[in-house]
Amino acid sequence: MMAGADGAAPAVDGRQRRGDERRERILAAAVHRFAHRGYDATRIADIARDAGVTDAGLIHHFPTKLALFLTIVERREQAYGLHEIGDLDTVSDLLHWYIKAVREAAQRPDYVYFRAMLSGSGLLDGHPIAGRLAANLEGALDGLTPIFRRGIDRGEISGDEDAEQLMLELLALNEGIRAQWVALPGRIDYPAVFERAVNAMYRRIAGRALIQ
Repeated sequence: MMAGADGAAPAVDGRQRRGDERRERILAAAVHRFAHRGYDATRIADIARDAGVTDAGLIHHFPTKLALFLTIVERREQAYGLHEIGDLDTVSDLLHWYIKAVREAAQRPDYVYFRAMLSGSGLLDGHPIAGRLAANLEGALDGLTPIFRRGIDRGEISGDEDAEQLMLELLALNEGIRAQWVALPGRIDYPAVFERAVNAMYRRIAGRALIQ
């Protein structure tokens, strides 16, 4: 980055930084609105007001409500991105990875609420992500079930288990505990309950504790 004659960074850096900060405020306001009101009931004007920007300022970053919504969907899914599965060799690796992903997701509770909202409304015909949840499930099954198969072949877990059934069980644990946390956030510790459930699952299929 080139500095000015007085050694200071160009003024455009300040503008860029303010623009980035404004964009993050818009995203934070939008995810909260979408999570608690759904897509159809959320208005651009309300998001702009919550973010402290004008409607035009919001549209500068996100030209449509749909563009803003899909940006949040993409950001939320990054927490569970399958791009790291190349580093996962054992069932133990997979479960540790999933526990870590849940811990990180829980640090942004509005995104957890957002995902819970999608579990229902995202299945409706005509919804902006109609079909995406099914595609994500197929992607998880296709990408992660082979790790359970390797675990069976190598003797890490019982040969009596069905690999795809185990993957469905793991996904269901996350889905169910997340929904419970959304309903009772003051009572349920989402990451801790998920970790204990995953440990119990591993003890059942491997005969030993996942975390010593």
